[in-house]
Amino acid sequence: MSAVEQTLAAPVATKPRERYIDVWRAAAVIRIVVYHGSGLAWLTLLFPAMGLMFALAGSLTARSLDRSPSHVVRGRLRRLLPPLWAYGAIMLPLTFSGGEGDGWGPFLDEPRERIDLLWWIVPVEWPPPGGAEWGWMATAVLWYLVAYLWFVVLAPVTLRIFRGWPVPTLLVALAAPLILHLELITVGGSFESLTRDLATYFACWIVGYAHRDRLLHRIPGPVFAAAVLLLAGAAAVWLFRHGGARGDFDLNHHPVASAWWSTAFVAAVLRFDQPLRWLRPGSRLDRAVAAVNARAVTIYLWHFPMLGVAQFLLDGVNLGDWTRRALTTGIVAAATCVPVLLLGWVEDLAARRTPSLLPPVLRRPAVAPQAPPVAAVGTPDHWARRTLAGFGVSAVAVVVVAAGWTGDSTGGTSGSERQPVHEQEDFVSDLPYTALRNGLGPVERDHTNGTAEPDDGAPIVLADVPYARGLGVSSPSAVRLYPRPGCLRFTAVVGLDQESAGSATFLIAADDTTVATLGPLEAGQASEVTVDIIGVTRLDLIVEDQHGPVNAVWADARLVCSQ
Repeated sequence: MSAVEQTLAAPVATKPRERYIDVWRAAAVIRIVVYHGSGLAWLTLLFPAMGLMFALAGSLTARSLDRSPSHVVRGRLRRLLPPLWAYGAIMLPLTFSGGEGDGWGPFLDEPRERIDLLWWIVPVEWPPPGGAEWGWMATAVLWYLVAYLWFVVLAPVTLRIFRGWPVPTLLVALAAPLILHLELITVGGSFESLTRDLATYFACWIVGYAHRDRLLHRIPGPVFAAAVLLLAGAAAVWLFRHGGARGDFDLNHHPVASAWWSTAFVAAVLRFDQPLRWLRPGSRLDRAVAAVNARAVTIYLWHFPMLGVAQFLLDGVNLGDWTRRALTTGIVAAATCVPVLLLGWVEDLAARRTPSLLPPVLRRPAVAPQAPPVAAVGTPDHWARRTLAGFGVSAVAVVVVAAGWTGDSTGGTSGSERQPVHEQEDFVSDLPYTALRNGLGPVERDHTNGTAEPDDGAPIVLADVPYARGLGVSSPSAVRLYPRPGCLRFTAVVGLDQESAGSATFLIAADDTTVATLGPLEAGQASEVTVDIIGVTRLDLIVEDQHGPVNAVWADARLVCSQ
């Protein structure tokens, strides 16, 4: 046997693994790829993978803090950052090609903004792309790494707080997204999206702590089952109340529902924790699970840009909706294998393993089997099984009702032109803006324009339809918005309030170029508008009157952005 063959046949020394966690993490990574490839909204209900990823990370971080508290943050960053650097070293230069301003693009065109490139080194904020039109796809999934980094950095403090006050900590975590939704606490600027992400998944991270401390198993079975199902029920009610009008049942668009539904799911999954005796060590399935775990960060980072490859290859091809979804998913999965094979060894270096194009676990050991896996933290009980089964039944029921509600088996996101990205919606009235001019009084948030005083407007009603959100202005008016990186579309319903006389024209300008003109409209008329804003840094909402000042409304105005 040659030296090379002896090296390949040598047994691989591996640390003991928690196979239950490995299996669920591998399943979560695969689900994320399938969701982005297929755009099937109901997958977020059947399998809320992002919440599970944070919960599993929370459990493993607690274990590491118990073993070696002084090295946890450094060790976790060592595992996370090298794959990100390899990704950025390739993708970031590509995003500079074809961009505005000699490639800098709208988010880096000012020299003072280029300091944000440091976030590619340590992602404490969302790293910016260059100016290429598709550049947003290179950064769309980086929100997870940013949130994960903050959870890890804060873990020594949050774990101590949790162990001192476990129930109050969990309740605060569950209330956090609701507090932000109700604007009891507001966070602006560049940290607004980060705060929302942390609030959405903090409860899942805390459940990970509870799993590590075996607290989930100490809760009486009936109480645990009731709490999980009640929380899932509250999430479902919120989802239908806030998504029913638009037929939007994708959890990624509803942070409060996502937080509660995901927490219920991960609690049921982690209480069911058990040794997987059916997964034979060294079997093909066992090695496949280990391989996905060994390349998890690389798969996660690279799969989303491969969606652009799939869309390019299928552009103009006449396909049915389900065929297109299946082919897109297949192309994304196959294309992702290329960077995984070429760059996956970076994760080996980060984990202090011998670098290899193929994960070592894919090579069947010829001399000795792998180290035996660590037994699961908990022991399953009948109530754990019942709770997990009950959640599964509830999830299927919600999916069926949502499909019936929209008349669409994909959960309201069908159509060959749909771009299956991880989206969220920001109401314009929640965002900072600059009123370049306004006829009478200040611009009003979520009300029509009054006179000279703030907050003196009336509820928004256009063409006899009430709207809870929007901006009320007085012509001539110009309001400037600053879309963040990754924003895709602006949508609104425009018109004059019921008491206005005269008419007005509505214009939308993206980076000083008019992209939409509506009107002139009179009182009692309303018009819907949607414009693409990919790569736009300044969005001006303009109202010009025809025969004197009028009160105009940008109702239900939203920015739809990739998360």
